[in-house]
Amino acid sequence: MTEKPLAFLSLVKLLENRVGQKTGYAMLNPFPCKTLEAGRPAIVTIQNAGRIISRHMGLADYMFVIAVKDQKQDTGGHIELDYGGSDVFVEISPSLCQYKDAVLATLSHELSHKFLHLHGIRNGTVQIEQEFLTDVTAVYLGMGKIMLNGCECQSSTQSTQGNRTTTHTHTMTTGYISRECFAFVYLLICAMRGISRLDLLNGLSSEAREAVIKCERDFGGWFSPEYRSVEGVAKLVDSLNGAVLMSQERAATLHRQVRRIDEILESVRTSINDSHRPIIEAKRQIASLAEPEPNLHLKFLNSIETSEAVVEYTSHADRQIQGFSSGLKQIIKALPLLGQARCDYANEVVECPMDGTKLRLPTGRKRLLVTCSSCKYVFLVDTALDGVVSKPVKKISRMTHIWRILCGRCVKS
Repeated sequence: MTEKPLAFLSLVKLLENRVGQKTGYAMLNPFPCKTLEAGRPAIVTIQNAGRIISRHMGLADYMFVIAVKDQKQDTGGHIELDYGGSDVFVEISPSLCQYKDAVLATLSHELSHKFLHLHGIRNGTVQIEQEFLTDVTAVYLGMGKIMLNGCECQSSTQSTQGNRTTTHTHTMTTGYISRECFAFVYLLICAMRGISRLDLLNGLSSEAREAVIKCERDFGGWFSPEYRSVEGVAKLVDSLNGAVLMSQERAATLHRQVRRIDEILESVRTSINDSHRPIIEAKRQIASLAEPEPNLHLKFLNSIETSEAVVEYTSHADRQIQGFSSGLKQIIKALPLLGQARCDYANEVVECPMDGTKLRLPTGRKRLLVTCSSCKYVFLVDTALDGVVSKPVKKISRMTHIWRILCGRCVKS
């Protein structure tokens, strides 16, 4: 069924809330109705069929005057609702009269319009939504078997040309919902009213019976008789609460894992921020080395001393964060949408490692030199997008590093 079952359930619920206490639960079984006589519409028997249906709907106070008249294309019938008297005028298309079941289904639909009109019940804002409600109302008022049998009727004719005989199948559809949907609404209402399976199948055509049985297979859980008892509803409540608790348990497990990840990330964040403190001292000593020193001997000794100190400071900073690198890589691998999420933004917000000042920086930069607007600390930020491979920094030996400093060579990154 392509339509959503809950949509039909809401229509049945609307009717039950508005007229449930005023409506009989009996079903009207399909009855004989001669719709053609000598090739012409049998007006008398059609009129009598309308009388039987109207009385079953509780509309016995009204006289339904039924005429057979050409209708608009794809229209099976029409009912006059504006007239305020007890006479109600109904028209049906002559093409229906060759199908008895189609006539009964169309009359049930049109008279259901009158029932809804009298009780001021509407569905939606467009006419097609009201038509859906009218089909459901016909089933609700006891015409489920009639609607199931008559919503789709077929007839066959044969033609012979030479030695070849051809069979032509003609199909007449009535109502606005499919037989599959009629079967669902019919089963829903029968289950709601506690009608036995034997009674609900009795009087159905083979095609209608097949549709009902298929619907039972597809939506069996909807029609449980237990839902009509206090014990059954209590059992359902327990089952639903169990499903909710299972969902909450899964969420609780994820929350616990996220809290552990937060703890790890906070520890990593603190360690990374602390790693900047020896770097600050290293930068201070480098700045002192760049100051003029007239004594060449002291300049020589200061260069060696500063070089050793800077190597020690940077090594200390690396050791502080090295232990967390593998763990972070595992976390990043577990977040496949990380790169996609970052690609959606032109800027990224980072924090200064010294005082936590938030800085908005452009994305897509591997080595972005940033100066904190608050504490003026200068540091590098990596906002490269995932999947972008940066050029690796060439490692140099400690002695080569010292030699380049002594010779005044600039190491390019």
